[in-house]
Amino acid sequence: MSEAATWDRIASRYDLAARVFGRSYPAVRRALSRDLAGRQRALELASGTGQFTAAIAEAVDSVVATDVSVEMVERLRAEVLAQGVENVSVRRTSAYEIDADDQSFDAVVCANALHVMERPRDALQEIRRVVSTQGVIVAPTFLHGTSAATRALSRTLSAFSSFVAHTRFDLPRLNSLILNADLEVVYSETFPGLFPIGYVVARRTP
Repeated sequence: MSEAATWDRIASRYDLAARVFGRSYPAVRRALSRDLAGRQRALELASGTGQFTAAIAEAVDSVVATDVSVEMVERLRAEVLAQGVENVSVRRTSAYEIDADDQSFDAVVCANALHVMERPRDALQEIRRVVSTQGVIVAPTFLHGTSAATRALSRTLSAFSSFVAHTRFDLPRLNSLILNADLEVVYSETFPGLFPIGYVVARRTP
């Protein structure tokens, strides 16, 4: 099954999962507001149902919010309309093949997605392509590999649900993935939760 089809199946349950695992979402939203302040045009990849879209929109001039799943895009569009957010356009696109010109965004956000992507390196290569030389990349990512407990919970979820972590990151491994994509890690931190969130801010290497 394709990744798009998988997320189409999950879309109706996505908000419930966000409530279960989203203990640190308010802290992530505050960090996004801080790190994106003053940016002009942001791209949000793997937006899901819009857990972070409004926070991004409050910090920047305009947002292109995207997801690979048709079902997610429909729910995302409805959420944006319900919240009355006027500077967000919603599109369907794949993080592996972003429908945008080179260096066309000065901020790219990819939240809680790299760990469930089959090809996170390809996604980071595309992110690097579309972000400007002075732009910022923010990649909050669930860390399924931080301890024996998180690894066990991750394996259970992967076995009995559609929420499959293809990479069980800890923070050093997440940073390493980003560095290997010819990006520079500006800083990173961890927010607590059933699965902690590794919050990474990066930029293009000179």
